[in-house]
Amino acid sequence: MRLAIGALAFLLPVTGVFTAVILAIVYIIHRPARMLCASLILLLVLREALTYTHLNLPMYVVAISFILPTVAYTVSKRFQQLAGSFIYIMATVAIGYPAAYLSAPYLLQEKILFMTILGGLSGAFLQHVSREMDFTVPFGACMVMWLFSFEYPLPELSNILMIYIFAVILGVGAYWARAADVDAVLSEVIICILVVLFAGLKWFLLLLCFYLMGGAFTRYGYSYKYSLGIAQEKCGVRGYKNVYSNSLVPLVAALCYGIYGNEIFFYAFLGAVATANGDTLASEIGETSRSRPRMITTLKPVDPGVDGGVTPLGEMASLAGAAAIGLVAVAISMTGANGFLIAMTSGFLGSNFDSLMGAVFQRRGLLTNNGVNLVATLFGGVVGSLMGVLL
Repeated sequence: MRLAIGALAFLLPVTGVFTAVILAIVYIIHRPARMLCASLILLLVLREALTYTHLNLPMYVVAISFILPTVAYTVSKRFQQLAGSFIYIMATVAIGYPAAYLSAPYLLQEKILFMTILGGLSGAFLQHVSREMDFTVPFGACMVMWLFSFEYPLPELSNILMIYIFAVILGVGAYWARAADVDAVLSEVIICILVVLFAGLKWFLLLLCFYLMGGAFTRYGYSYKYSLGIAQEKCGVRGYKNVYSNSLVPLVAALCYGIYGNEIFFYAFLGAVATANGDTLASEIGETSRSRPRMITTLKPVDPGVDGGVTPLGEMASLAGAAAIGLVAVAISMTGANGFLIAMTSGFLGSNFDSLMGAVFQRRGLLTNNGVNLVATLFGGVVGSLMGVLL
């Protein structure tokens, strides 16, 4: 039945919103597909309603959304973990591409390929993390694709494929190195593709530097941190929440740079990545300090691992981590001495702001660690952009 529902994607150019009638019949006669039919009907009705506004939900985006929980899911469900996810993406591209083309034959091939890859990645990710995938996958992936349905320049078809292959190789490497789980790998692939397409490869290299250093230093002194009960869970394997909490602000900055071309977004990106790297090194290295941490708000001694605790070793590691991002940016000719200073300063301040947020909000249960990371990278990005304007 799922395959039959997926086949409706090829009828959308003709049947349009009236496809909802067919889905309603399936909803009545086939109980297991009710949530799926309801979510797809919702997308069709939403698209029709938006035609009476200045907004437009393209039919090709809806067509790809039909493929995700039907054909892609059916083909990939026999496989497990990472292999199943990439089969899911390949099935989305293979079947979603012609379905999208039928709905929008005027679209460039590059746009259709990019949207099917993005839809496949989003669908595979949401299938892993959601409890009600028949609603979350088609609706969530459709919203993600809709965000990128506006007009913008794209590289040639072969270059898009090379960027995707590059991102997949990095993701598989992180998975094999036990630096990231499946959800984190899919998240990193999405981030890699978007950053490279909208801002360029050099921008992603800065993020990659953070990913590599963060993964490496998570294992630094791991046995000692484990003995204190403050080591990262799952032997340091990062999840998607950690990826997005540290990468969402840099991703938005990269997208804004690609759309508006203003240098202020580069300095925001630089400050956010420097903050993420500085904070990670401060935590992972600082926790191995033999000196007792002190609360950043009161300077009173606290136990290792307490939110808001800082050590001289951690502060030096924070400064080094932020400076490392600045050095890489200079080495790959993204910026000069001013950029290095901005990265080091904004990253160091952002890392300490993270400790402050941990002491004030995380200890009270008002923010999680991931929430603190997100706010801190936003702070570092704002500091970086302000310094970029002033310097």
